[in-house]
Amino acid sequence: MRPFAGQFRYLALIALVTSTPWAATNQVTSASSANQPITDYEVITAPAMRSRIPTQAAFQELVQLGTRNIAVGDYGLVVYRENPLDEWQQAEVDSSVMLTAVDFADDSSGWAVGHHGVILHSADGGKTWQRQLDGVELIELEREHFSNLAQELEAELAELEPTDERYDELQLALDDALYQVDNAEFAMEEGPTKPFLDVYAQSEDVIVAVGAYGLMVQSNNGGETWQIANQTLDNPNGFHLNALSADDNYLYLAGEAGMMFRKAWGDETWETLNSPYDGSFFGTHIDAKGQLWVYGLRGNVFRSDDQGQSFVAIQSNTQVNLSGAVLDADGSTLLVGHSGTIVRIDENDQATVSEHDSSDVLGDIIVNLDGSYTMVGRGGIWQLLPTAAKE
Repeated sequence: MRPFAGQFRYLALIALVTSTPWAATNQVTSASSANQPITDYEVITAPAMRSRIPTQAAFQELVQLGTRNIAVGDYGLVVYRENPLDEWQQAEVDSSVMLTAVDFADDSSGWAVGHHGVILHSADGGKTWQRQLDGVELIELEREHFSNLAQELEAELAELEPTDERYDELQLALDDALYQVDNAEFAMEEGPTKPFLDVYAQSEDVIVAVGAYGLMVQSNNGGETWQIANQTLDNPNGFHLNALSADDNYLYLAGEAGMMFRKAWGDETWETLNSPYDGSFFGTHIDAKGQLWVYGLRGNVFRSDDQGQSFVAIQSNTQVNLSGAVLDADGSTLLVGHSGTIVRIDENDQATVSEHDSSDVLGDIIVNLDGSYTMVGRGGIWQLLPTAAKE
């Protein structure tokens, strides 16, 4: 399921830069004040604390592996259960950053992403998680990548006359690469801040993660190494990249300011899609007919039956921000969002809106094999009987 990258994440992003969730969020050295590169950031390296009631923490996304449910959230918290009747168990996680998204390539291999540039990997179906990338390493990747890119562009420009039709384009690309190098060098002094907001595991080898300020990385070897991939799409303003989903032919990407892209499997670059909306998209969804849905700010929902070439607006009958979506057993699409809002859109595009008793900021929803629903949000984990969301 590829549903969630919503406003809940933006609240988390604001919290990242305006507050400290616990003492471990501050770097344990004074390297910044000494104008030296930061090499330790305790919130990254401190294992997730054990929680007495983990299900009451803030969670952001759910994933389903057969009957197993796995949820990720604040303070590096990951919980799992083998089926909807079991108690939730807390996983072992070697980081305590806020986790924003999770995806699995199969029943064993999964990746979770979060704040401070952290990517975690699980090889046992979500019971234990280890860091594969963190923000300090990410900064170095960015510095090296954009330095190399700047050198390549400088060499190309040296071969051209200023009157060449490609000269101005390459000069702009060079200016951007040098700007990114400066940003990375500044970040090496100040510490990592960029959050990842979604992840898609195409296979045990190929994983794509996206995030704030146009951040994109990809691994082709199961996360052993990562490459910066920002340059593979046209996002000159560095808008946030919020949500990934896929069908048999394309990987889709939606983000801030109506940004939408798709990439055919095997292609290196992304194609920019004509967006039906210039506000932010927080999620994407593929329905039972293989149609692409995008949704987000102020209850805006759109659907495409031609793989993103064109879209029709779907009346959601709500103006709250929508953050997560799932395909129900009857073919309808369920969306969740702020104020406990649950929107059911049937196959005739008729929307029914209800509100969960918690009035929580809901981030994600899944349909269990027994027909029940599990939702996560700022207030924890919620369970609904099979008839509840229909009512």
